[in-house]
Amino acid sequence: MFQGLSLEQAPPYAVPIKFYLSGAFYLILLSAAIIVYGFSVSSRFDYEVIALTHLLTLGFITHVMFGSLFQMLPVMLGTPYTNVVKNATIIHIALNAGVLSFVVGFLTNTALLLYFAAILLTGTFFYFAILSFKTILLSQEKNTLVQNFAASFIALFAAALFGALALLGHFGFVDTLRYGNTHIAFMLFGWVFLLIVSVSYKIIPMFFVAKEFPIFVQKRLYPVQLVLLFLFAYAQLQEKTLLLTLTQFLLCASVILFALLSILILRKRKRARKDASIQLWYFAMGNAILASLLFTGADILHVNLSFAIGFFALFGAVYALINAMLYKIIPFLTWFHLSSNMVFDAEMGDVIPKKKMNMQINLYYLAYFFFLCTVLSPAFIIPSATLFLFSSLLLLLNILKAQKYYREYMKKKVVFE
Repeated sequence: MFQGLSLEQAPPYAVPIKFYLSGAFYLILLSAAIIVYGFSVSSRFDYEVIALTHLLTLGFITHVMFGSLFQMLPVMLGTPYTNVVKNATIIHIALNAGVLSFVVGFLTNTALLLYFAAILLTGTFFYFAILSFKTILLSQEKNTLVQNFAASFIALFAAALFGALALLGHFGFVDTLRYGNTHIAFMLFGWVFLLIVSVSYKIIPMFFVAKEFPIFVQKRLYPVQLVLLFLFAYAQLQEKTLLLTLTQFLLCASVILFALLSILILRKRKRARKDASIQLWYFAMGNAILASLLFTGADILHVNLSFAIGFFALFGAVYALINAMLYKIIPFLTWFHLSSNMVFDAEMGDVIPKKKMNMQINLYYLAYFFFLCTVLSPAFIIPSATLFLFSSLLLLLNILKAQKYYREYMKKKVVFE
């Protein structure tokens, strides 16, 4: 099950957990903010929409991804991050300061906070990407997994750069729309997608006892995606309409290919028993396919579907997939940290009770359904945000339960004299 993993290279348990806890906290803030600002939004360019979107992307998604990479990259590659506790703390503090400055800056239209956020967030993303690149370069492994991770960090560099430029556009320095669209493309089709793909190559065979992804896909998907992203950036900034349409179509085709392939691999897994994480994964992949089709269709038909695309891509696909991954990653890292400390009676299945997992996931499904109903009436905003608030609170409590489990079992640690 754990073949090819260097478990001894993992950072302290507290490193990933604090990022996960922070991520869940931002989901609670997001739910509350939707209740307050949800009725006043009408366009993706509204400052309230930008703030709410980034509570999810910077607040939740980025925290969980950073925490997971601090944990998983050394284990998968066999090389630890340099001064991991110190660097993780610096990144955690800077990221939180940047996210809060960004959100409050947009909600209050405060230029100074937005400048501060641009500096902090760009610096944090660059710093994390450089640390991760260093870890990759020091690794003895030079396989396709390493190459996929490296590609995701190239996309992160570009996404952070274009994001900073888009933020400056709000003060008239550059064209916000073009740089903003390029930022979104590199962030979603690049950093997020390539990172999810990279982790999936390891997680799906390991945790779900399924076959590995075809070698051809592992070797060819990431370079194709990077080339398409840089072509997209060129077409977007130089206003090459035909090339832009073509690259958008091909980027969406890559997402659909991965989604269908992962569904096929999971359906043919060896232990085909019912699992809430599996169902959530299917749900996420379905949303990814739907968002990709809408994105392609909206461009061809020249209709504005930005809210629908954003909802299905971020809330339906990325959030759901990360939720599913957390319920596999957290019990595993809790168990192996205990095992490495000579605590052998811990069980992965007991770290977070399945009943609590299912309850949280079902609340998310309900929130998703009620958010869809807001198309019929804005009155559904309050119940949908409230349901997601309870789902987020339960996710936070489940992570805290894992932390408590770890601390209680650490008291049983065997000390050799």
